[in-house]
Amino acid sequence: MTLPKRTKYGGSTRGLVLAFDIGTTFSGISYSILDPGRIPEIRPITRYPCQERVGGDMKVPTVVYYDKLGNPCAIGAETLREGIEMEAEEKGWTKSHWFKLHLRPKSTTWRVRDEHSLPPLPPNKTIEQIFADFMKYLYRCSETFIKQTHGEVTWQSVQKNIKYILTHPNGWGGPQQADMRRAAILADLISERKEDQSRIAFVTEGEASLHFCLLNGLTIDGADVSSLFILDLFIASDSNELQGTAGVTIVDAGGGTIDVTSYRKVSSKSFEEIANPKCEYQGAIYVTRRALFHFNYTLVGTKYLQDVPTIIDVFDKSTKHVFRKVDEPLQIRFTSPSENDASLNIQSGRIIVDGRKLAQFFEPSVSSIIEAIKAQSNNLKPHCPLKSAFLVGGFSASDWLYDQVREAIEPLGINVLRPDTHRNKAVSSGAVSFYLDGFVSSRVARSTYGIETWVPYDPTNLAHFQRKRLVEVDPIDGEDVLKSFFWRILPQGTNVTKTMELRHSFTLNSFHAQELRRTTQSILYYCGSCTDCPDWIDEEPAMFPTVCRVEADTSAVMQRIKYSDRSKKLYCEIKFDVILLFGLTELQAQIAFVDSSGKEKR
Repeated sequence: MTLPKRTKYGGSTRGLVLAFDIGTTFSGISYSILDPGRIPEIRPITRYPCQERVGGDMKVPTVVYYDKLGNPCAIGAETLREGIEMEAEEKGWTKSHWFKLHLRPKSTTWRVRDEHSLPPLPPNKTIEQIFADFMKYLYRCSETFIKQTHGEVTWQSVQKNIKYILTHPNGWGGPQQADMRRAAILADLISERKEDQSRIAFVTEGEASLHFCLLNGLTIDGADVSSLFILDLFIASDSNELQGTAGVTIVDAGGGTIDVTSYRKVSSKSFEEIANPKCEYQGAIYVTRRALFHFNYTLVGTKYLQDVPTIIDVFDKSTKHVFRKVDEPLQIRFTSPSENDASLNIQSGRIIVDGRKLAQFFEPSVSSIIEAIKAQSNNLKPHCPLKSAFLVGGFSASDWLYDQVREAIEPLGINVLRPDTHRNKAVSSGAVSFYLDGFVSSRVARSTYGIETWVPYDPTNLAHFQRKRLVEVDPIDGEDVLKSFFWRILPQGTNVTKTMELRHSFTLNSFHAQELRRTTQSILYYCGSCTDCPDWIDEEPAMFPTVCRVEADTSAVMQRIKYSDRSKKLYCEIKFDVILLFGLTELQAQIAFVDSSGKEKR
């Protein structure tokens, strides 16, 4: 049995899928031209304007230079040109890098490491505006590449029918997707019209990486044990021993985050998420940050302190990538060969860094991957043991990182593997596959979702009694009630299929019928650190942000007229359901009700 062939595109008009992987340090684009009656192919953008490297590259720096008026002066590959730093200093430009991390969830669960050292945003620029500027750049690069590769006519035939796939870390959800959607509107990728919103889709970096592994990691050449194991695990075994029982973890080690997600195969073309995904802010930039702190501390009070930026630049571009053995020191050239200082380990203009110190720079990142894989393995059910872990993403190219993870994890019976084809395009190409192939049939809820409501006051309930001062009287029936109760609709960790609907019924009452003609309901989620989600929002009010608001015209809802014994008045009542759909990577919320004709409407 093999993975089923991708089906022919069934649309009647030509289209284009563009996937933007905007990473913390580097970004990439992949695409697929949709021709009616033809099987779509996934291709990466491999040339960007102003690239100095002959033949181009698959990723560009996620960097934007702004002038004093807030206009972008250099973006992406343009920021690599010779002398850009000097030009920026002379003209007063502001460099914006690592800006992606400003979009992160603000909860304690996803707090960024060394948050105080995160580069600030440029003056008078919002994170949505910077994302929009970078999206515009990626769009222009896509247009140029497709015109040069496929011709002007091809671009003209697809430019009005583009589907955008945007990737984001595992730990991001509704609020971050909403910010990215607003950025896409600012970038003129889509309009604000409701019918245009479906042209944007989101996928987590973990799920995109799974699709990349399925498309590429399974075609490893040769007959070594690892390759055979991968083939058996995913596509070559019809035995009951492996079918739907073996788990695989995808570790997307990127510049800012490390995203860890686990899946198992349930059919020839279907996989399900089997553990709550993890997102750690321990990507490659934090190795560089730890090196920066070390050199600043080591060289403080010396004439070489001014050279730290040069040292870090060499470290980031070269040294950390070639580090392999703890017993081998590495040298970083940063100044004139005539410079020597034995007390600082500086010889002939090079600073010598002990291998054990280099290992310390990596250690927190390595440990976070190891602990995340162990946690995923420990949380899986006995009938679905974790059998392999794939390392993808630019950071996984580090041999030191890979060797340390492999030495710690393989004794647990888990194979640690790296696909051998362009790890740095894993997310963007996997994102296109997500749209075309959709291998994942169910996902695990990242958080607990629900709404704020009231409950009848029960003095025998300790939690109620402790909130006695907050008791209010329902004006309709005179009953004592407590507000700020979190009504769970979807608990964290629940497996949700693509088509599953989670529905709960609610009632609204009012003496004035007009007040019930329109309903707004806020959907909340718990993002705190407690294992069990609190029942009461007032326990951690900052940890229950709003994911979205659902507004509905309920004027057609059948109103029931009732009599209040307390007020001796008639009042109106309507009933409706709140429906959540989590099967896709973007939350969808609806209000459903029965109209006066007895038909359900949403």
